[in-house]
Amino acid sequence: MPELRVDLPAVATNTQAVTRLLQRHGLQLVAVTKGCRGEPRVAKAMLAGGAIALADTRDDNLLRLRAALPGIELHRLHLPSVVGRFVAGDVTYVSSLEGARAVAALGEAAEPGTRRRVMVVMESGDLREGVPREGVLGLTASIVDDPRLELVGLATNYACFRGKPEGVRESVAIVAEAARELRARGILVGRVSGGNSSLLGLLAAGEDLPSEITELRCGEALLLGQDALEHRPLPGCCGPACLLRAEVLESYTKRTSAGKRRYALLGIGRQDLGAGAVSFLEPELHEVGRSSDYLVVQIQEGGLKIAVGTTVEMIPSYEALVAAWTSPYVDLKLVGS
Repeated sequence: MPELRVDLPAVATNTQAVTRLLQRHGLQLVAVTKGCRGEPRVAKAMLAGGAIALADTRDDNLLRLRAALPGIELHRLHLPSVVGRFVAGDVTYVSSLEGARAVAALGEAAEPGTRRRVMVVMESGDLREGVPREGVLGLTASIVDDPRLELVGLATNYACFRGKPEGVRESVAIVAEAARELRARGILVGRVSGGNSSLLGLLAAGEDLPSEITELRCGEALLLGQDALEHRPLPGCCGPACLLRAEVLESYTKRTSAGKRRYALLGIGRQDLGAGAVSFLEPELHEVGRSSDYLVVQIQEGGLKIAVGTTVEMIPSYEALVAAWTSPYVDLKLVGS
């Protein structure tokens, strides 16, 4: 059975490095746990590294985190249709008046008289979630006027759907400009979440973000030690904290149209990785394809010998990591706890 091995001290080290990087620019870190299914032990490593709050998209993950970490601020990133059971103090992200009203109504039903804290998510170029720029004022004003809600601030997301690398600076500038406009109109915007791990490469290169930005939401950087835009290692990180291991099921020289080639067949496939990329610790290996249950690997001529029954280690991309963590066919092993 494939194994996902997670080094908890490495998660803490990566988080500490990202926290230091953000602090040099006057920013705080909200750690995103959706890549690890809200695993409390991983979340604790992120908090030990300096994260001030935890964020996730799934109610089950957030409830697991709330049970394990009762005093920590949680952020519900998924836009609400029906909102889960959250205690007062948690933050829900909204991008529509209907969503904000749903948060207010369910909060009132669960805890009458308690205001629900919300962050307004605005579109800034990724074309996934977020109220369009021209709708931000109206939505935030409606939230301020609702006594059941408390406006915490603004947030945006980039480079998760359609956002290209060249647009990342414009994305963060758009949310900063919106915050300035709202404050000029007397609307209190205490916090501005400028985006995710895709901004860390800019900070590592010495660039500053607009002064309105107060925090970033990062998950990939903490688990894999890289930014989410160019996928480059970040200073101070110890590299990927997560490794995949898969058993060699076959190892043969086979005839192809290009001549004889050496192949290995690994016991892991699309059911476990989705379409996410993997890279091998052994440079003589590279993937040539996958099916639902198998990964086909070509072995460089003259490269290492791979025997049936041995294991091959690989570094997952963030997409492959999320898929592996949710696959029932992958064993999870947390080390260093």
